[in-house]
Amino acid sequence: MSKLIAGLLITILTGIGSIFAGYFSMGNASSAVEFGQGVYQIEACDDWVRVNISTGATGEFGAPEGLSALTGVVISSLDTRACAGTEFTIAAFDEENNPLPIYRTDGLSGMCSDIGCAGPTEIKLQIDNAGNLTSSIPASLYLIDQNPMTADFTITFVNPAILANSVGRLNIQTASL
Repeated sequence: MSKLIAGLLITILTGIGSIFAGYFSMGNASSAVEFGQGVYQIEACDDWVRVNISTGATGEFGAPEGLSALTGVVISSLDTRACAGTEFTIAAFDEENNPLPIYRTDGLSGMCSDIGCAGPTEIKLQIDNAGNLTSSIPASLYLIDQNPMTADFTITFVNPAILANSVGRLNIQTASL
């Protein structure tokens, strides 16, 4: 009877894990590129990482009243020491799988739906060999805030480009530097 209960428990936990974790990797172990969204395991460097959107107050940054702009991305539970030498690429897609501009680089403020823009459709973050999170994005376009107690990193865009409700999913890819 205890074997049956243990087997059921393992099956249930595996099923729940597959709901919360979805990714696949390509390449050999030393140069694997992984794809996923939401909560997932990064085989190359960390056990579990969560990626979420961050939104501003309604009506800010050119968003209509009652709607919020996508103001940033929060990466939770990231072990930068274990992930040293890794590059993360985060991209937002709409429901039809079209890449979305994440932030504006043209110096204008307002949503891209109102004032057209071809802003970048991805964020590239690097973790150097000392475990420091940096970005190839010009520092004038974003802020990175780290909470060392929770290993959460909030990347905030100076000029958001899209409404948060436009995002159908976030993708994250990792690669060795």
